[in-house]
Amino acid sequence: MHWTRGKTLGSGGFGFVSIATTHRDGGHNPHIPAVVAVKSTNISQSKSLSMEKDLLHKFKSCPCILRCFGDQITTENGRNLYNIILEYAPGGSLADKILSKGLPEDVVSHHAKSIATALVHIHKHGYVHCDVKPQNVLLVGEDAKLADFGSCKKIGDSVGEQQGFRGTVLYAAPESISRLEYSAATDVWALGCTVLSMLTGRAPWEIAKGATATDVLMMIGCSDRIPEIPNVVSKEARDFLRKCFVKNPAARCRAESLLRHPFLKMGARRRRHHHHGHHPLSSKLQSLLPQCFHVPKIHVH
Repeated sequence: MHWTRGKTLGSGGFGFVSIATTHRDGGHNPHIPAVVAVKSTNISQSKSLSMEKDLLHKFKSCPCILRCFGDQITTENGRNLYNIILEYAPGGSLADKILSKGLPEDVVSHHAKSIATALVHIHKHGYVHCDVKPQNVLLVGEDAKLADFGSCKKIGDSVGEQQGFRGTVLYAAPESISRLEYSAATDVWALGCTVLSMLTGRAPWEIAKGATATDVLMMIGCSDRIPEIPNVVSKEARDFLRKCFVKNPAARCRAESLLRHPFLKMGARRRRHHHHGHHPLSSKLQSLLPQCFHVPKIHVH
């Protein structure tokens, strides 16, 4: 595969992500888009990125997970880089869309269903994502896709003290903070936090002024508190969030069960009406229009 690196989209502990254009010359795979994202790191630090490529290949049959088109080693400006070629998400991340006002419930429902679908797929393969949050959900057209599998682990594998905590504290399940315990239920709590952020436009936890990092960890990991669910959201949304925010991971709802929750059906219903191009009453209204508005015939002489 031949491609040309463009501008840098972002960077982090893993390395950096660039936009890139592919060249449709001899031998080019027609299934690879003209524009892709390339995630890169120094080849000496490429173990995590290589594992992410293997996981994305394993999960490739799920349309709600960002696609990976392979990997390549390049030498650029004297640096040996390991690169994985990814589906480009022109809509950016959910975090970019949320800002401070949140999203309409039907849009939240639609995106939550995509994330839950991705989690069911990952969990069936025996893995936990460990870092579900708005920044790791990318938008391709109107569809949300789960991305960034750098923290992903196999269910049942001992994390080990040397690896410590993985994920993002404000979206982390209590057991992952207090006991470094990661299971499919961990992702469900993070899904709830992500849905809450989509609804409110804010982080799932409100941090008191002057609170220390220890205070925050104790509040999430060891107290009886759960993220505050606002009364202004629908009863379906409140019930969905309560099923995610169960302190005991063994009693927490599974992603597979959540897919059948009324809240996740709300988006599909409203989007069907939207795509049909009319309100359910519009055909009745249209039949009444001639009676309401008398339009005189114009005779042209």
